Amino acid sequence: MLTTRWWLMATLSVLLLACNGRSHRRALCAPQTANRCWPPPQTVVDLTHQMHETMAYWPGGVPFKMTRLVDYAEGYRLHRFEMGENTGTHVDAPAHFIEGKRTVAQIPPDELVVPLVVIDVRDKTRNNPDYLLSANDVVDWEAAFGEIPVGSLVVANTGWHERFSDPERYINQDDQGVMHFPGFAPEAARLLVERDVAGIGIDTLSLDHGAAKTFATHKIMLDANKYQVENLANLDALPALGATVIIGVLPIVDGSQAQARVLALVPNKPDD
Repeated sequence: MLTTRWWLMATLSVLLLACNGRSHRRALCAPQTANRCWPPPQTVVDLTHQMHETMAYWPGGVPFKMTRLVDYAEGYRLHRFEMGENTGTHVDAPAHFIEGKRTVAQIPPDELVVPLVVIDVRDKTRNNPDYLLSANDVVDWEAAFGEIPVGSLVVANTGWHERFSDPERYINQDDQGVMHFPGFAPEAARLLVERDVAGIGIDTLSLDHGAAKTFATHKIMLDANKYQVENLANLDALPALGATVIIGVLPIVDGSQAQARVLALVPNKPDD
């Protein structure tokens, strides 16, 4: 009984501190009602593409396949999944390109719940599928919103996520098999490493543009021990600044990449 009472008192103390403690604790709580600590009003945006057997994937890679092993007639349902590390919405760990760098299981949780920065380049990709988000695009964003926050995830909204339901348009290969979709320019990657971001993300198959041969952006970011998120969805629902992203990457030991459920918490406007 004493142990139970101690546990209850400790739990109540933590809850009271969460609502009434120091200023950085109070920031987690919206105005209280009846002594309850409510979460701040926000909208949750799912940045993850649903997985199915006809979804787009990297040419030559391993597509998603779901095999039913057991069904309800036997008491329950069970499936086996098969796919490549880079199929669907996923995270590239530094170990993807750089030997000795962090694997997906070694990315700390506090780097997976971070401020979200969205750089909108849809007007530049509309007539140029090979567009590279440039260092000037980053500088222009900073002129409008302030310097890129340290430890943030910087995402390029190229508009390409709207093509995901049409694999042929999403992969966009020409007659020679060369893919054409936007990416991050190496000089933009170098600048973002200087800004000490946690990582970068995009709504295409790769952070390097489709026709890339050397994967320079991958090498710059991953060598700096940053991570990358590819095949993001629903970027149009995000503000340029102010959202928080939660990256639920599978913590696979020795994994160089892994699938992730990616959610954005977007604060509601006062009139929402």
